[in-house]
Amino acid sequence: MVKHLLKDKLNIVIFALIIAAIINWRLTYHVTPRLEILPPVPTKLQAEAASLGDEQAYFRALALQLQMSGDTWGRFTPLKDYDYAELEKWLYLLDELDAKSNFSPSIAAYYYSNTQRSSDVIYLVNYLEHHYDNGDKNEKWWWLAQAVQLANYRLENRPLALRLAYKLSNSGVSKLPRWAQQMPIFIMEKMGEFEQALLFMKDFSKRHDDFSQGEINFMNYFIKNRLKFINEQLNIEPGREGNIENLDDSFGVNLETDGDEKKADTSSK
Repeated sequence: MVKHLLKDKLNIVIFALIIAAIINWRLTYHVTPRLEILPPVPTKLQAEAASLGDEQAYFRALALQLQMSGDTWGRFTPLKDYDYAELEKWLYLLDELDAKSNFSPSIAAYYYSNTQRSSDVIYLVNYLEHHYDNGDKNEKWWWLAQAVQLANYRLENRPLALRLAYKLSNSGVSKLPRWAQQMPIFIMEKMGEFEQALLFMKDFSKRHDDFSQGEINFMNYFIKNRLKFINEQLNIEPGREGNIENLDDSFGVNLETDGDEKKADTSSK
């Protein structure tokens, strides 16, 4: 008899709890937790304490958190809703924990740069330049090149892109590709500075003499094409383009044409 009474009471309690849970859900189902997109950046001291002596493990945990920020608990946040000033601080913190890693500049250049609000990209450009300045330039030049691209195409800030392109070109990196060394040319052309681009190529051809045949062919095409364009802009009559015949002296590159074929030799060799 006692067992039956206890069982009945237990059933009543369970039933009451179920009813209470249903009522609570009906009253609060529309209430959602306040989830931050980017949590506040910890100080260096706080980061050191939280790492418990293992900064690499902490770096990986924070890097994964930063990559997934805004897209947790079943939500998806457009990049335009992120606070990019705060994001920049997070990227600096990750660099303090591991300056050699390429993870932070990768998500900055390839993921967060896709924001719908292009003005926010300036924070990423500033970070990528900082990452290059404070790292091994022989290893980090690629990220400065990405900063040039973002400034040029996303921000359409040609003066900033040109400054960064010159910085890259004059970096002194031993194995810097020719396209990176010549990057100021392409920015100047975007700015309509065709004469300056031509002068840059002249100076470039004098400062280097170890060109491959493909690189010489490109300079051949570039110089002749830009001279022709400038002559046309100055309304110089066809047939008076004598500049092209004297490029040995003015550009340090000997250019010849044979039909559609372009041949080139470096006069400095």
